[in-house]
Amino acid sequence: PIVMMTKESVNRAYETTLSEGVRFERRLFHSMFATEDQSEGMAAFADKRTANFKDK
Repeated sequence: PIVMMTKESVNRAYETTLSEGVRFERRLFHSMFATEDQSEGMAAFADKRTANFKDK
């Protein structure tokens, strides 16, 4: 899901104004930041270990 969201954000950049793009990116950022993988990534970084992502 994260890769798809990122691709959509990049593709949308070609189709919208800067202000609309920033709003869209902000919504995606909040969605991405609320995932289990984000929490795992932050915990792994803090623990200095490899993250175990589950695509959630």
